[in-house]
Amino acid sequence: MKSATMCRFLIGMILLGMLLTSASAQNQPNTLAPKESAAGWKLLFDGSTLNGWEPHQASATEPAATWGVADGAIFCTGNRRGWLGSADTYTDFNLKVDFRAGAKINSGVFLRSQKEGGIPAETGYELQIWDFRPTFKTGSLVNSLEAEPAKILADQWNSYDITVQGDHFIVVLNGKKVLDGRNSKHLSAGVVGLQYNTGGGKIEFRNIKIRPLKP
Repeated sequence: MKSATMCRFLIGMILLGMLLTSASAQNQPNTLAPKESAAGWKLLFDGSTLNGWEPHQASATEPAATWGVADGAIFCTGNRRGWLGSADTYTDFNLKVDFRAGAKINSGVFLRSQKEGGIPAETGYELQIWDFRPTFKTGSLVNSLEAEPAKILADQWNSYDITVQGDHFIVVLNGKKVLDGRNSKHLSAGVVGLQYNTGGGKIEFRNIKIRPLKP
């Protein structure tokens, strides 16, 4: 009896260890769970390099901001504005992004923006990360769709879960839907972008993953 009980105990511990290992792997930053891979998700950030990303100037007269990678996150800080754009373009998609910054950060995520030809917030959409703008605060598509009142968790990891399909936009911030609306200014393919604006300290991004959708 003791031997059988011990055997069952050991089997149970092995199974528990396997479950914990699987859960830990799925929670690791900058990785895809098997279900995500099967559903068509792909990583836009590999966790250690800027492969697949291209730096851009904020304007033709300004030098580009300097972007780097540290501790499994893309980061930017300093006195130069700029943005980092994906090498590939996307039209309809689900996008997930984690970000961390201080309360005063002025940043954003660009959607369907063009690599050239103007300000990315005007050639596409800027999903706001800035709690102190008079209008179109965090969670809003600047000058296009207002979000419900929302604020970032300062100095903690925040998550955006974004759906872009045709003229329909859904934005979930930290598990709460803050925007669900329609806008048809920019319907063509564009890049995903990460913005840095000076004056708010350091911004970090990680867990950047995308799943293209059919129109």
